[in-house]
Amino acid sequence: MKVDMASKEALDQFDIRLLAAIQRNAELTQAELSQLVNLSAAQCSRRLDRLRSEGFVQNVVAILNPEKLGLSVVAHTLVSLRAHTEGGNEQLHRFIETSPEILECYSQTGEADFLMKIVASDLDHLSVFLERMIKVTGGLASVRSSIVLRTLKKSTELPLQIMR
Repeated sequence: MKVDMASKEALDQFDIRLLAAIQRNAELTQAELSQLVNLSAAQCSRRLDRLRSEGFVQNVVAILNPEKLGLSVVAHTLVSLRAHTEGGNEQLHRFIETSPEILECYSQTGEADFLMKIVASDLDHLSVFLERMIKVTGGLASVRSSIVLRTLKKSTELPLQIMR
């Protein structure tokens, strides 16, 4: 992934403080933001509009509680392909894109080709899901899952303080 240094350099401390505030709580009012950032509400609004239009803010979402919704099993799954052919892994890519159980998926270097974060209601649900993935996609060399026992840290906040 290419880092856009021109965009990064276009951010001043007010922009960084605005981004930090909204990634902690996107429901802050303009008045609350202006107090936190030390700018007028109008300036905050203009800056936020610019940051959104320039792509610094991708989405504003609600983060749901998976346990409350009955999705208590989280698995980190390593998937290795049997063969690396151009276009040959389209079935796996389509499966990944259309499977709501896969929250995140990364193509990576190392011992496995993909790392997936999968959520399921229980171990049976996870087992059925993994069997379906293997069956639908074919050419997988291996699939290994580790079940999360306890979450020690979970954050969606990027470390903006290191940008200075």
